[in-house]
Amino acid sequence: MPFRLCNRWGIRWGLSHFLLFATTLAMISALPLKAGMADVKTTIEIDRPLVLKDDDKPVYILVRFTIPEKSIAPREDRQPVNISLVLDRSGSMGSERKIQNMKAAAKDVIDRLGVNDRVSIVEYDDVVTVAWPSAPVEAPILIKKVIDNLTPRNATNLSGGMLAGVDQVRKHLSDNAINRVFLLSDGLANRGVKDPYKIRTLVRNAKSQGVSITTLGLGVRYNEDLMQDIAKNGGGNYHYIEGASQMAAIFQRELSTLFRTMAKDVDLRFIPAKAVTGVQVFGYTTRTDHGATVIELSNFHSGESRNVVIRLDLEKSELGPLNLGKLQFSYKDAEDGERTERSQELTVSVTEDREEVQKAANKEPTIEAALMESEKRHEESLGLLQNGKAKKAKEQIKALVSNLKKRNATLQDIRIAKKIEALEIESKSVERAAAAPTAAGSAAFMKRSKQRLYQAQQGKRSLYLMRPGDKGHNVKDLQKALKKAGKYDGPMDGLYSKKVEDAVRTYQKDAKQSQDGIAGPATLNGLGLY
Repeated sequence: MPFRLCNRWGIRWGLSHFLLFATTLAMISALPLKAGMADVKTTIEIDRPLVLKDDDKPVYILVRFTIPEKSIAPREDRQPVNISLVLDRSGSMGSERKIQNMKAAAKDVIDRLGVNDRVSIVEYDDVVTVAWPSAPVEAPILIKKVIDNLTPRNATNLSGGMLAGVDQVRKHLSDNAINRVFLLSDGLANRGVKDPYKIRTLVRNAKSQGVSITTLGLGVRYNEDLMQDIAKNGGGNYHYIEGASQMAAIFQRELSTLFRTMAKDVDLRFIPAKAVTGVQVFGYTTRTDHGATVIELSNFHSGESRNVVIRLDLEKSELGPLNLGKLQFSYKDAEDGERTERSQELTVSVTEDREEVQKAANKEPTIEAALMESEKRHEESLGLLQNGKAKKAKEQIKALVSNLKKRNATLQDIRIAKKIEALEIESKSVERAAAAPTAAGSAAFMKRSKQRLYQAQQGKRSLYLMRPGDKGHNVKDLQKALKKAGKYDGPMDGLYSKKVEDAVRTYQKDAKQSQDGIAGPATLNGLGLY
């Protein structure tokens, strides 16, 4: 079925313009996957469905995926998983009870698996060993004994451990299972393949063969850029584990996410028309395939939402309808492995009527584009700081704040306001990090910031912005922090309810913050969650 077209902007226009928009311009659509699965709502919006003649401004396309909540099926009924736990046992794991907490977290994973699931245990330092070859989880006690025998040893052959885990999963690859490697490390890769480009190639090869990789970085000594790159190119998730005691909860979250997988091998393909001179995608890995830009999306899970923003540069065109190209959405059903594809032509109209262009402007993709571009610039400023250019980093953040304030004077959007708030907090952190670049606090700041940006560039902003109606693990963390502060006595259900909103307002009042009931950067920072 094609994408449906309908007017959802709430702007005023004449009948002729309404008919033109409804049939040829910006699109809002609901795209069900198929019977037997929860629907995935897919919306497509264009920021400027009317383009001014001779205007060289880019056009932004917002594609939003929303997956309804689905409860986890009983162990014997849910889709099986085929996973490998790749565990770091290098010497640095001997400090701060890291290896003890890692063992506890790994054993907790085993307890959550059933006989229909497969698991392997790979342990690595400078030597890589398959401690438990991939097998159905029929002897959990024996598997946990293998985990208990791990002790800290030598250096870190991260790539070797990763590849051994990939090999174990690949040997028993199944379209009916979720095939995933969990790669944990607390240090820098200093043995085996160390070049990030070569590692990326290995990761992409694994993904092309059906094996995705989730990375879990522990502490402040590992390379977060490498671990994020592996997850992004490997079709998995990235987690920063600040303290060893958090390990079990993070493992549980990742496993819970796997159990809620709805669609696999998801990607979005944009085939540009002749009028398009440039294509840029924010926050996702892309590749070019016969002139098309393929946006590689990781598996879809119930209860999540994801945004893709595409920037299109256009050549000057004649008046009238202008074809931008075609979007193709493709996925594989997580239950039966059947692949489904949908496509939609994208069209705008070129006009000389500046007033009509302004009236037709679509606010939502404009806001998302502003946020995505700011996340990218923010990430660049952290790169400057990491390379010893603290002054330039601070100048870039200041310029970014100024730009967003100007834009939000018109847009008046709370998300942009909270991003400005985040940048102002980060500016102070940049100063502290510049004063003590080798301090553990500076390294932790860098990792926390990069984790927020990693998620935000996919439209997931709950690490710096939560508000009524939100749900999930981060909301549960907010509930726990509010309870600890004596402001909340409700359930720890991960729902941003009216009770949570009231608790946030109470906290904000006592902290002399703006009492908007939204858990933004200043509120989260005060609660120790930023």
